[in-house]
Amino acid sequence: MKIENSRGVGAAGGPRKAGAAAAPGFAPSVDGPAKSTAATGVAAVTPLDAILALQSEEPPGQRRRRQTSRGRAALDVLERLERALVLGHAPSSLRAELDQVQRGAEATGEADLDEVLREIDIRVAVEAAKLDRLLGRA
Repeated sequence: MKIENSRGVGAAGGPRKAGAAAAPGFAPSVDGPAKSTAATGVAAVTPLDAILALQSEEPPGQRRRRQTSRGRAALDVLERLERALVLGHAPSSLRAELDQVQRGAEATGEADLDEVLREIDIRVAVEAAKLDRLLGRA
């Protein structure tokens, strides 16, 4: 593809007189031009800034893997709680684990996975409340 310059670049318009008619609804300032302040320079992007910006972007599958792992950990804690309760124990250490698996919840962007994770989180919250009642905390 060849680009040709068929016309020259000219001035957009000559200078206008200060008293020339302004557009309707616009009146030029009577006081004269306002003083302008010096613009500050923009800092250059350093290589460290670029690296930090790249690191903050996570790959699409990373959040999914992290939340899948959190869901599995929550199910494992619920299973240990079930075994402990069947054996007649109410370990308070499991209560701390229930709190920990609830903390890292975030949306993955996949509707089905997010729904399953919400159901797991609800079950964890219910079991934590029941354990609090059993331990006399509620």
